[in-house]
Amino acid sequence: MPVDDFQPRVIKSYELTQRIGAGGFGAVYRAYQAIVRREVAIKVILPEHANHPDFIRNFEFEAQIIARLEHPHIVPLYDYWREPDGAYLVMRWLRGGSLRDALSAGPWSPKELIPLLDQIAEALMVAHRKGIVHRDIKLDNILLDDDTNAYLADFGIAKDLYDLGAEHEEKIVGSPAYMAPEQIRNQALSPRTDLYSLGIVLFEMLTGAQPFKEPTPMLLLYKHLSEPIPPLVSLRPDLPSALDSVIERATAKEPHQRFADAMELAEAFRAAVHARHTERHSSTGFEAGEAGRADKTRPSDPTQAED
Repeated sequence: MPVDDFQPRVIKSYELTQRIGAGGFGAVYRAYQAIVRREVAIKVILPEHANHPDFIRNFEFEAQIIARLEHPHIVPLYDYWREPDGAYLVMRWLRGGSLRDALSAGPWSPKELIPLLDQIAEALMVAHRKGIVHRDIKLDNILLDDDTNAYLADFGIAKDLYDLGAEHEEKIVGSPAYMAPEQIRNQALSPRTDLYSLGIVLFEMLTGAQPFKEPTPMLLLYKHLSEPIPPLVSLRPDLPSALDSVIERATAKEPHQRFADAMELAEAFRAAVHARHTERHSSTGFEAGEAGRADKTRPSDPTQAED
């Protein structure tokens, strides 16, 4: 089924109703599974890729990883199969879109990010404990439900650190705007590789901009290799300076200088936000940027009851 020629159709028990994204390998569709009365998302891979031996191995690897990583904040896999005309992954449909969609309404306040970061950190902890490095943490791969709870998605280029038989990859894999230095150099990866990318995500959610803007991927990669992330206050002077320390450590060029794991990063972020909150407790109680977004639904943060 050509991705540029969508018409509603039925594949197995799934009725494809809307194309929600497309790329070089295929497309993602919103679909309805009548037998259980639920909506799902289906990733459809084009036959020229789906029937290539390397792709078949990677496709099955992705499906197996998702099936292994059962966690409330990892998008679950419902079904997968291959046919002569393509390959298919069926996953949970999340109505809230991606973090990139959410960012179109403007940067988030630090307090809004606390529960989201907690959820993604928990998901990463599960993956990392099982030796899985995601390798593609970015706004597009964090999805939201109707209540703005966050879910980690797309393990298509994940690496299993425990797979000793895996071949060394000759090419760089990942998204240039979020890649850690060791990823760019094609060096050994670790869970801290994902922490670098998550630090870039936090920078972007807080400021509404990526830390580096370059016209070519190569220049962008060079920046990640050689230059520190700019201070948050250069784009949002209202943000607490303690958050700069958190982002700086998460995006340290050397992996051993980053946080030990995702939960340590989340705890440091929360502490930095609450330190600022304590300083400002006697003032209005709103951080800059929250007032204009107060009508938006966010996941509840029990610590906010202190207000």
